[in-house]
Amino acid sequence: MHHNRNSTPLDHSRSEKSIVALLARQDSAHVLSIWPDDRICEYLLASDSRRHTWHAWLAAHGTVIRNAAETYQFLTFAKSREVLTDAFGSSPPGMISSLGKFGPFARPKQVYIALHQVLSAGGSLAGHVHQSSKIGDDELVAFASAVRLPVSNRVIRALLKCKMPAQVLLELLWVISRLTPTYGEQQMVQCVAQSRQPASILANLFSVAPFPEPPFQQLGSLVPITTAEQLREAGKVFNNCLKGGEELAYALASVQSGQRYFYRWDGCPPTLLAFCRCGPTGWILSERAGPANASVPGATMNQISKVLAGAPHVFIGNGGAGMLEWICAR
Repeated sequence: MHHNRNSTPLDHSRSEKSIVALLARQDSAHVLSIWPDDRICEYLLASDSRRHTWHAWLAAHGTVIRNAAETYQFLTFAKSREVLTDAFGSSPPGMISSLGKFGPFARPKQVYIALHQVLSAGGSLAGHVHQSSKIGDDELVAFASAVRLPVSNRVIRALLKCKMPAQVLLELLWVISRLTPTYGEQQMVQCVAQSRQPASILANLFSVAPFPEPPFQQLGSLVPITTAEQLREAGKVFNNCLKGGEELAYALASVQSGQRYFYRWDGCPPTLLAFCRCGPTGWILSERAGPANASVPGATMNQISKVLAGAPHVFIGNGGAGMLEWICAR
């Protein structure tokens, strides 16, 4: 067999550098300086957990490698636990095995730091990481923020059972951390246990807080809805989106932040009304609907308008076409 003299010989060095770039990603330059030339095989042939131990060390030590030869000796021959302890000051239980679940490719710097924070904190989130067969970058970063919140493991376990995205879990934990000092752990657990959907859980959490004083007290058949339970019940009676989920959570948040308030009209036909704050000037009627979101008859709106004449800080527009409604109620 004759060889083609014009054929280009394989460039093993370039091939190895390409593989390192694929595996080490942002750390490829450091990896090539620590394991130069033939030593690069030691990096390439290492187990996933071992390589990720090295990447964790690089994440903790920043971008400057002052002595590549000494670094090579330490990273290559020290035990993984020693490498992690040198990087972070400790090697929490399960970190090496968790690194082995990362797969072949290097993760961003903050992911290694987040993993150490979560496992060092212990508790339910650390246990969840131990038990997970696959760990996402965003999940770990969210968990690292969550472990800094003053929330009990009992609450965290209840939320983990709902199997929601980590970022949503973090948001709910933040809300719970703000409510727990006032309403207690037991009530927080009950709010979570009543529903597995995040928006419904959020509505339950908002439901424990009281409503502010209404913009005006009852005027004839126009009655303020002054508690979360009353608003939820109105959603059921009127068969609309306020009976639960995202819309109820949004409505509760807007009422408790002083931006919106709901009233029911006990005339015939019954009507549910929402008023929005209009800057420093007062309130505007922003929504009106009958049962099952039916349109409100003009005669009924005329009756409501006459009653509201006794509240000069309330303006009734023309059903969504006015400037104030467009600006304040959107």
